[in-house]
Amino acid sequence: MIPFDQFRQESLKWYQDPESMHNIVGSKIAYTKKQIQQMYEWQNEHGLLYYIEYNNGEHPQIIGDVWLADDDYAIVIDQAFRNRHIGRRVTKYFIYKAKKLGRNYITVSEIFNWNKASQKMFTSLNFYPFKENKDSWSYRRRLKTDTI
Repeated sequence: MIPFDQFRQESLKWYQDPESMHNIVGSKIAYTKKQIQQMYEWQNEHGLLYYIEYNNGEHPQIIGDVWLADDDYAIVIDQAFRNRHIGRRVTKYFIYKAKKLGRNYITVSEIFNWNKASQKMFTSLNFYPFKENKDSWSYRRRLKTDTI
């Protein structure tokens, strides 16, 4: 993973793909470069923002981004690299990181009802739906156990 340092051209592919955007924001709109830059600036000010780097042995590639805030977690993986458990490995790392930061929970504010792959990945990592929204659910994973 690479800490966010600047806008990278690779992100245009993820945020201008209709299927990805349908899963991210609920509609098949495309973000402009300016919108992506503004999103990244905001996320970087309000949490930990990283690019996901994949090294297939030939040359490393930026294939997604991940953001952890106090009250939200978001991950985007390039379509060509999905179903390889990359998102799962990255999320496991951020579960560890959130525990080290002393957090009680990791919350995913919105997973749309049609995004079965994300639902499956998060529930396999012990996230559970806890808040129903219009077309989605918020998911959460408890990081600390209560001690009495």
